[in-house]
Amino acid sequence: MNEQMHNGQIDGPLGSGGPVADDHGPRGEKRRVMLTQILNSPVLNPAGDELGRLEDLIVKLGEGGGGYPPVTGIKVRIGGRDVYVGMQNIDKLVPGELRLSSPTLHTGAFQRRPGEVLLGADVLGRHMMDVAHGRIVRAHDLVLGNIDDGWRLLGVDRSPRAMLRRLIPRRARPDLRRHAILDWKDVQPFVRHVPSAKLLMPLQRLRRLHPAQIADLVEAASHDEGEEIISAVHGDPELEADVFEELNTEHQVEFLRDKSDAEAAAVLAEMGPDDAADLVTELDQPRRAPILSLLPPSQQAKVRALLSYGQSSAGGLMSPDFVSVAPDATVTEALAAVRAADVLPQVVADVFLLDDGHLAGSVPLIELLRADGAMRISELVEHSNASVHVDDDFPEVARRMADFNLTVVAVLEDDDRVIGVITVDDVLEAMLPDSWRRRAEADGD
Repeated sequence: MNEQMHNGQIDGPLGSGGPVADDHGPRGEKRRVMLTQILNSPVLNPAGDELGRLEDLIVKLGEGGGGYPPVTGIKVRIGGRDVYVGMQNIDKLVPGELRLSSPTLHTGAFQRRPGEVLLGADVLGRHMMDVAHGRIVRAHDLVLGNIDDGWRLLGVDRSPRAMLRRLIPRRARPDLRRHAILDWKDVQPFVRHVPSAKLLMPLQRLRRLHPAQIADLVEAASHDEGEEIISAVHGDPELEADVFEELNTEHQVEFLRDKSDAEAAAVLAEMGPDDAADLVTELDQPRRAPILSLLPPSQQAKVRALLSYGQSSAGGLMSPDFVSVAPDATVTEALAAVRAADVLPQVVADVFLLDDGHLAGSVPLIELLRADGAMRISELVEHSNASVHVDDDFPEVARRMADFNLTVVAVLEDDDRVIGVITVDDVLEAMLPDSWRRRAEADGD
């Protein structure tokens, strides 16, 4: 769909992630302009005399009906000094011209107030998160709209072609009719660099994304931007741990380096034991023992046990948490064990039968759900010998799981006792090349 521009104004509403649709925009909307069309425009009094130049627009990002922050005022450059003008004093705002409604103008020095953000200085040209698609984009331009109650920030133009409106003098700019417009409700700016913003990145917006998507955002962002995301998810310890599990090793170590031992231990305590053990091995040697000692006893024991195995072996890949029942258990008892287990969802894809610690087989959860509750679980076992040894390498683990079509496989010690399990997602994570694990959005900038 094409976005139409008439006399420098944009008609049609914002479309999430694509061109503007030819439909109805926010209720009561009268006019739209792009920020770069009005920056540095002459500011005129009612008689048409030029008083100065429009330096910037001011918004409060934490406010705004319907998710669109209001433009509360402008910063005007007059005679070498910056002056604040409230939006109630503006009669006309169009590309290339801003006209005031009053012949007089207060000329006190401009000062930011708490919560205020300058669109040109603080947002334009900077990274922000597209929370609808889980990617980092750059605000090459910003869409402003005049709605019933005043001007509001409506969206972001992430198209690199929008840079032409910033780099080329206004009269020489081409008529760009197609834009990659994102609705402002679908983006989240980074504002830690704004001293007056006093805003935390809203955790509830990040909760809409999968931890792997949040990790992708952290890895695509700068260090300071990544810190802003990590600081936001810190409010949800479980989510923070899930995000850390999805980060690549370089970023895990980078962000833990800035945390105290107690804070690092708190993150590790919420992670799966296998992921926590992998991360401990990447920490500087002097920090490992102090952080381990701060883990809860049960988690500490699991992590220390996993650290005794080689990282390239099945023992280094496995998780010590799994669901098991005795061979004579019924289907109803097995399902009760699944409900009571505090383990990751991927681990309960199979329930293991243990006879005095030895593997007697496994049954997929889906088969338990289909079976009669009074049936003995041993009657559902198909492959009683589907397992790997603790010293097997990754290729052997993958081959074994592929041969038996397993999503979870038991790991045995020399005495054939089950000491853990490996899930197929851990095998894929270990064996895929690093260059395949994260692919940044090429069109983000």
